[in-house]
Amino acid sequence: MSRKVVIRPALPFLAIVLTALPVIRLTGVPARASNDFGVMIEFYRDADKQAEMMVAAGVRWVRIDLAWSAAEPEAGRYDFRTWDRFLDSFEPHGIRVLFILDYGNRLYEDGLPPSTASGRAAFAAFAGAAARHFRGRAAWEIWNEPNLPQFWAGAPDPAGYVALARAAAAEIRREDRRAWILGPSLGGGTFDFAYLSATFNLGLLDIVDAVSVHPYGAAYPEAAPAFYDEVRRLIALRAPDRDIPVVVSEWGYAVEGLGTEKQAEYLLRALNTNRRSGIPLTIWYNWQEPATPWHSFGLLDVRGRPKPAYDAIARQRTETDRRDDRRDGAPGRVPR
Repeated sequence: MSRKVVIRPALPFLAIVLTALPVIRLTGVPARASNDFGVMIEFYRDADKQAEMMVAAGVRWVRIDLAWSAAEPEAGRYDFRTWDRFLDSFEPHGIRVLFILDYGNRLYEDGLPPSTASGRAAFAAFAGAAARHFRGRAAWEIWNEPNLPQFWAGAPDPAGYVALARAAAAEIRREDRRAWILGPSLGGGTFDFAYLSATFNLGLLDIVDAVSVHPYGAAYPEAAPAFYDEVRRLIALRAPDRDIPVVVSEWGYAVEGLGTEKQAEYLLRALNTNRRSGIPLTIWYNWQEPATPWHSFGLLDVRGRPKPAYDAIARQRTETDRRDDRRDGAPGRVPR
């Protein structure tokens, strides 16, 4: 739920072989604790100046809105400088970027989700321009939680989403044949299997490289694997001969109802649950609490100070590095 405006109730890839961008490979083995963790950031904060803090917590990915309305202020003119600074900051630290291509643009269809051929073409052109600008440097997720009316204005429309994803993915792959594309970014406080199944029936699995979900419907971390199993069952029904991974591109627990120490515990439990379930990437919502509208999901508080959840994941990263040192007989390092 990027750029959240409401507080969610407390409610986590197959290993990634991290080689030089843009190659991303997913295999059917348990996720490696050294490279499967990322965070969601809001691009209007100073997260680009916090890369060292991220590395200390074992963050290997950041997920960030690449908002259409901000990147295309005039029809046909694209400006990606806001996002350049993040890649320039994160890449030297081995942190990879997952961009969410999302939300409407007032220049087209009054800012509503594109529902006409011309609107979809404009969004696809924006997606292609972004893929050209960041070729080989980023992965892509098409929209954020389109099954929720607060993110797909009006009413969720699986057919509209799949048509938009198809157009956008085609332009992304035209510009970067090795691009890695995720969808549908399924969200909500319940597991929306009806929407997910509808997108699969409409051909989404022929468009994306991985299925991205947000398991906020899990009241506690260990409740999520049953959700993953059903998602995989639906994938197998529509694509029985393909090994399409399930990725958790967003998940988090608010302090409310838990407390800061329990939030930290839930973070570690969520990661352990996903690793046991063969989920190759978990993106935690989120990195830092925003000032407006405020929420308590962050690893850092609103002033950028570490919360117990940050301290817990940083300790786990240190312990993982020590195990790697003993196994490899070499100094601790960040896998590439």
